[in-house]
Order: sequence, then structure tokens, then C-alpha cells
Amino acid sequence: MQKFLKTVVLSCVAAVFSLGMSLSVQAATVDMTDPYKMVTAVADTTFSKIKANKDKMSDVNFRKDLIRTDLMPYVDTRYAGFKVMGTNLKKATAAERDAFCDAFAEYIVASFADALALYNNQDLIAPEYQKVPADATQVNAKFLIREPGKQDLELIFKLRKNSKTGEWRAFDMVAEGISMLSAKENELSPLIRERGINNVIDLINKHNQSGSTEPIK
Repeated sequence: MQKFLKTVVLSCVAAVFSLGMSLSVQAATVDMTDPYKMVTAVADTTFSKIKANKDKMSDVNFRKDLIRTDLMPYVDTRYAGFKVMGTNLKKATAAERDAFCDAFAEYIVASFADALALYNNQDLIAPEYQKVPADATQVNAKFLIREPGKQDLELIFKLRKNSKTGEWRAFDMVAEGISMLSAKENELSPLIRERGINNVIDLINKHNQSGSTEPIK
């Protein structure tokens, strides 16, 4: 299980969040104005779908479709992409920012598909519900990954409220103290400084088109 969590954090963008079609939860039916209700509903449904389709989890395309359908509507890929760009953000044009965030979002999909391949029927223990103050803009929701005979591991989802829509989405995941967002910033931000934003966008797009689920090197 330790390998599972480390792979989720270090190989994911956004990123990740093991956060149907009778089982599928659509964005319109999830209360995105309440961060605890949102993240718990999405996580519970996604894990249920994974367990119900264990025989299909070896298929990378199935895993990618699952992530696109059940996870990505609840991830703030634009905010996460901006954080990964770091100081390079100010130098980029609006078009370059959009292109980077689009490429980055698909990179998250591939990375999580790789991580989900390591899932081995662990249980996800949701946090106790907490009422969030109306003026709150960010919250942390702590889940536990439980496997018989092993110590529980912490999985923290960081969520951010959109000031215009009032909706909450996840933008980072921290597993055993390792931030997905920081890991991806350390990976991609130096490449942007060295090669320029457009070269890195092309690099990510080519990586995405290759079908690889490995991190960019």
C-alpha cells in the first residue's frame, strides 16, 4: 500500500484524488457548494466503481475513462496548473496559460490511470462531516486508506472555493506528507524556465498522445 500511495503522489499531477453507468456521479447531482459532501460523494462513488470493475482495472483506457468521468469534473485543473507554472505564470500570455492548463489536465488523467493500476481493494475511510464557515475559501478533507494488518495512511484533499460560482473543487492531494502539487511543480516549473512555456506545452501534449502513463523526464 505504501507503494500505491507514493505512486499516486509522485506520478500524478493534480495533482491526484482517487477521488457509472449506474454508479456514475455527475457534476450536476453532487452538491459542490459543500466541500465535505462533494469530496465524500465523489470518493465513495469512484471507489465503488473501482471495486465493481476490478476485472477491468488492467485496461488503461478504462481507467482513464473512469478518471475523466468520475474525477476530473471535481478537480480545479486551472488553479492547479497556475500553481505548477509558479513564477512563470506572469510571463505567459492568456493563450499560453489556457494551452498549458489543457495539456496539464490530460497529464493528470494519465498519471492517475497509472496510480489506479496499483489499487488492491483497500478501504477508503471518509472524514467526519464538518460545517464550513460561509467565508472559508480553502479546506482540507482528511481520508484514511485502510488495509487489514497495516497502519492507516492519511490522504488529505485540499479544496478551494471558486469566488464567482461558490463551487468547491480539489486542487491538491497530500499523502503521508507528500504534496502532489509540489511534486509536479518541481517537475515542470524548471522545464518551463529552461525551455519556455510553448516547448513544455508541446512536450506534455506529445507525452499525452503517446499514451504513456509515466511521468515526464
